Amino acid sequence: MRLNRKQSHRLNLLVRSFLKDYPPEEVWDVLYQLYRSWAYQVSIKTNRQERLRVLTCYSDLKELLGNMEKLKDP
Repeated sequence: MRLNRKQSHRLNLLVRSFLKDYPPEEVWDVLYQLYRSWAYQVSIKTNRQERLRVLTCYSDLKELLGNMEKLKDP
C-alpha cells in the first residue's frame, strides 16, 4: 500500500509523537520480548514454513525500528 504525501506526513507526525512518549530502546525491548515469546510458541507448535515467517517478521520489525530511529531526529 502506497501512501500519498498527506498520509505520509501524518504518519511521520504520529511516529514522532509516539517516540516522544516511548523511547526507541523501550519499544525495541518490548517488541523483542514479544518476539521471543512468539518464536518459542512457534518453534514447538508449527512447521518449518511458519518458523521462517516468524524470522522474516523479526527482520521487518528490526528495519521498522531502524526507520523510526531516523524519524526521531530529523
